[in-house]
Amino acid sequence: MADNTNLTLLDLLERSRQRSPDAPAVLGPDGTLTYAQLHAQALGLGAAFTQLTQKPVVALFLPMIPAFPGAFFGCHYAGKAAMPLNLLLQGEDLAYILGDSGADTVVTIDLLKEKIKGLPAKIVTLEELKAKAAQSPALEPAALVKMLAPLRPKPESAAAFLYTSGTTGRPKGVELTHRNLASNTDSAIQFMQFSPEYRVLACLPTFHTLAITATVLAPLAAGGSLFTVPQFRPEGVLQAAEKGGCNVFVMVPSMYRLVTRRQEKDQHPLKLKLAVAGGEPLPEEVRTSFERVFKVPLHEGYGLTETSPVIAFNTSLASKPGTVGKPIPGVAVKIVDPESLAAVEQGKTGEIWAKGPNIMRGYHNRPEETAKVRSTDGWFRTGDMGMLDAEGYLTITGRLKEMIKVGGEMVFPAEVEDALHKHPAVHEVGVIGEKDERKGETVKAFVVLNEGKQATADELIAHCRNELAPYKVPKTVEFRPELPKGPSGKILRRLLK
Repeated sequence: MADNTNLTLLDLLERSRQRSPDAPAVLGPDGTLTYAQLHAQALGLGAAFTQLTQKPVVALFLPMIPAFPGAFFGCHYAGKAAMPLNLLLQGEDLAYILGDSGADTVVTIDLLKEKIKGLPAKIVTLEELKAKAAQSPALEPAALVKMLAPLRPKPESAAAFLYTSGTTGRPKGVELTHRNLASNTDSAIQFMQFSPEYRVLACLPTFHTLAITATVLAPLAAGGSLFTVPQFRPEGVLQAAEKGGCNVFVMVPSMYRLVTRRQEKDQHPLKLKLAVAGGEPLPEEVRTSFERVFKVPLHEGYGLTETSPVIAFNTSLASKPGTVGKPIPGVAVKIVDPESLAAVEQGKTGEIWAKGPNIMRGYHNRPEETAKVRSTDGWFRTGDMGMLDAEGYLTITGRLKEMIKVGGEMVFPAEVEDALHKHPAVHEVGVIGEKDERKGETVKAFVVLNEGKQATADELIAHCRNELAPYKVPKTVEFRPELPKGPSGKILRRLLK
């Protein structure tokens, strides 16, 4: 594979624009942008952003709409990093992120302007920028390229700030460079042999790195296209996939569970060629149900915001269900004992460490936290536990911080959740550890039942005894009408505690 560590995200866009200027790039319910049009839009917004702020970061309060890719690349043409904001956060958290990042300008749309009107920043809508541009003679793309050339980012320049939940409760900003994102995107599309014929259904929130890399950058870097969906609803997603002619799905497992159930009822005529799951562990019952209904394999991958995000995934050429696949080219993985920091034997469980050009520059303004997760020789401590087999496939067993120690034995919530999901009455489940004087911890499960189904705690515990080792079986089961979730539908175990 050719060296891709000296690319910027603008190089990826311009490569596809040069190859196929009139090919569709970004689609939505209201129309299509070709590569030439997307390129021109990004240049125009780049010029506008240079007039809006002198700060090195532009905040984007945007859903997944056709204008998002242009705004994202526009930041880069302006020589700035893009900072997609979590649309679900309240004013206090958003104000903290703006202050921490140094951003003084938020770009949004008319529909969302009212929601953020109190923020300590200049708030500008894309509609306002479009109206202003219409009042003055438009420069041709070639003239804009020349004008913005001095601002063009380098591979080591910051491309994106993505704020994640911090251990202290405050969000922390992950700084990803152009080298991080461009190399990860380029390696991933080559590894999976991503085709220009692929049209990705882009329904993940814009502030997730999986959304940015897998549903925006990957299709555009490969010369394919994406169809945007601003809000996830199972029926709406399937209607969009049908209308847009989408043949690639990229979602988190909780989304796949919902769209599979909906597809069973409605039977939308889709022609899927590829489906990729990431963001959280893929339960076996979700994978098998999806494959039964949609008639294509569901390939699981793995990564984190700090790794841009792809570390490994299964492909049509190399797949082993139950694993997250093999590391992509350019990314190295090793399994380490989290206490001694020594490498563990093949097939043994330990903490997953990763190394490559995709590893973040660091946490913004947090050198001490950066040093905790990144070694002096470039290895990143993921905080996830897993193992590598003899063929090089990586299996994730759980989060180090979520690991439950029962009488000295390791129990990972995901494996207990998988067992409970096999019971026909179980709709959703979250598992945590509870303190226990005798064993240190015991396993507790929070369960939401399927509509119209019934089960007792004793029945579910008995079910688990047939699926799990005795020390992994839940001691208690608590029934809930719903479980706390993040914006992508991922169950938040930390809130169950």
